[in-house]
Amino acid sequence: MKKVLTLALAALLLLGCTFALAEEEVCTYTIFNETGEKVTELYVIDNATEEKSDNYAGEEGLAKGGIIEIQGTNKEGYEITLAFKTESGIEGAFKTLHFETVPITLLAADAMTGATPITFFAPVCTYTVYNTTGEKVTELYVTDNTTGEKSENYAGEGLENGASIEINGTNKPGYVVTLSFKTESGYEGAFETLHYETVPISLLAADAMTGATQISFKAP
Repeated sequence: MKKVLTLALAALLLLGCTFALAEEEVCTYTIFNETGEKVTELYVIDNATEEKSDNYAGEEGLAKGGIIEIQGTNKEGYEITLAFKTESGIEGAFKTLHFETVPITLLAADAMTGATPITFFAPVCTYTVYNTTGEKVTELYVTDNTTGEKSENYAGEGLENGASIEINGTNKPGYVVTLSFKTESGYEGAFETLHYETVPISLLAADAMTGATQISFKAP
């Protein structure tokens, strides 16, 4: 019996190692189009063999603000070039992309800080939240709708009536979050389909609502 258990444990360990190796064999580049226009061509080129991939932008192109994931399969000497072209004819390339799971943002020409047309950061948006509830906001959270992960309390020790705060959101595929708040008197509000965009958001008092939504996408 002991021998059977030992063999079963060894098999489980081997299976675990197989899964771990499989995970290490594939990386994912999450590509964000922040060029300011449609990307019509997007290729990955093997630097050793010069083999060129299909056009990941597709027939319709990768829309402005669009996101696509590209996978890379590991091998000895892995190094590739990521190349793209926009609708207006602007071209860019990064020629020393290695095996790693990273976000990659394709930049507009006026957003480049050097000669590199990409950055290894996901784009960030800013919600400028104004408290127009008429009282102190004691709780202010952003919750990821996919994972359920809840942020810290952005209200801190309390966001006074008339005060504002900036909250950043980092883009990703399927980005949708819930913005929720609670005031000193116990009044609560939430907006459950907040997307990736830089916008002003006013938290409304109950008597200032024009519908069922406790926020407005306007600065006071």
